Amino acid sequence: MTPVRTTSRTTSRTTSEQGRPLLELDGLRKEFGSRPVSVAVDDVSLTVYEGETLALVGESGCGKTTLTRLLLRLIEPTAGLVRFAGQDLGGLTPAQLRSVRKQMQVVLQDPYSSMNPRMRIADIVAEPLVTHDPAARGRRGRARTRERVGELLEAVGLDAGIQDRYPHEFSGGQRQRVSIARALAIEPRLVVLDEPTSALDVSVQARILDLLAELQQRLGLTYVFVSHNLAVVRQVADRVAVMRGGALVEVGEAADVFRRPRHAYTRRLLDAVPDPDPRTARRTAGLRAGAAGAAGAGDGPR
Repeated sequence: MTPVRTTSRTTSRTTSEQGRPLLELDGLRKEFGSRPVSVAVDDVSLTVYEGETLALVGESGCGKTTLTRLLLRLIEPTAGLVRFAGQDLGGLTPAQLRSVRKQMQVVLQDPYSSMNPRMRIADIVAEPLVTHDPAARGRRGRARTRERVGELLEAVGLDAGIQDRYPHEFSGGQRQRVSIARALAIEPRLVVLDEPTSALDVSVQARILDLLAELQQRLGLTYVFVSHNLAVVRQVADRVAVMRGGALVEVGEAADVFRRPRHAYTRRLLDAVPDPDPRTARRTAGLRAGAAGAAGAGDGPR
């Protein structure tokens, strides 16, 4: 499979309309093992613009999680570059990389798995503050940190008075709000949302998605939203990047990808999404069939 290479020139909006490039991936490749080598990410080039939500979608095992670990520099690429705000992360010292990581945070699928059950909510949310700011460890710093934790909890719709409670005392949706508060503690520019609602029921999902949208607008955040749930992606994404077998096969504006997908694999993913209204399903199928006919032999990557 030939991977699609996507830069600012391939999208329908201009760079000025999208904002400045914040994250740039150039020819990223990740191999595991040897003889034979397993290729988890295959020549991925992608730009994420300030203030947008880019959804990264595909089936389990397609390489989404490995790609996010590469862009966060939690693992090293076999080949290729990661640039954040124009800075190549490959040549940074550990101290320099630590400084950049203040601007990049992640919210995981299962909030409980990312929390120490022995830690109080105050300590969980404050951990990034204490890690990156030595002044937060002193007596005065601790008082200010507790005040800041209260502000963060209120920002995500929780009561500041819950700080001395433990994770097991809260619902899944509340724990996810705590995770979001923790991610926002050091005021990042980029937040990677790795299946942030898949462990929640539908009503809680909706509230978390509304919260994320509100925070993005208020704080000017940029999101990379990783998901296999295309119904959720349709609600939140400005652009969609589709992965298959470690490669990008289609990248475009969300409305274009959902209405007129160009790649056969994208069409199969969309066809697998249940639609409660058969009339809508028939209209969508007609649009896709027309787009496929116009594309002719264009099922391959663009």
